[in-house]
Amino acid sequence: MDNNERYLNALLTGDDRVIKEIYVQLFPKVQSYVVSNKGTRDDALDVFHDALLYIIVAYKERNISIKSFEAYLYVVCRNIWKRKLKTKVINSKLDTLENKATDLSLYILEQECFDFYIEKFQLLSSNCKEILGNYFNGWSYEELVEGLNYANINTVRQRVFKCRTKLIELIKSDKRYQKLREWNII
Repeated sequence: MDNNERYLNALLTGDDRVIKEIYVQLFPKVQSYVVSNKGTRDDALDVFHDALLYIIVAYKERNISIKSFEAYLYVVCRNIWKRKLKTKVINSKLDTLENKATDLSLYILEQECFDFYIEKFQLLSSNCKEILGNYFNGWSYEELVEGLNYANINTVRQRVFKCRTKLIELIKSDKRYQKLREWNII
């Protein structure tokens, strides 16, 4: 059993030994991110705990597929911390239960949108995933030509356009997209 399955099973079954291992192995990276982005160790612990709870709920309710537990946990933690930072700027120091419930609800919706996007992205061809992944990570057309051995910039532009169009079609053809649109989430 690989670590992805082991960690997920530990969360679902409450295996304290493996959960402790998750904290020892994965928490330092999250703590580093939170502390370097205006947070404290306690903030990082809260974010880490919330992310683990989110993963449990998401897995039980939607049976999400996690290819890399560490990467998925880190993205969830990063999204939670970004939401908390935004809330700190907008709200005063008053924290009410209502604000926390609203924040958590908004976070869950944002994370569901992200999971939905990743699900559709995974349906693309490996070539499209590679070119769009690099393009979305800031590679210029010139870097794509060089890094992916394309003939010229026009070829890369056409490929990016076709792959983005395919991704948009996959997203819009799903019934969940219409629900998200109705709720003004996207």
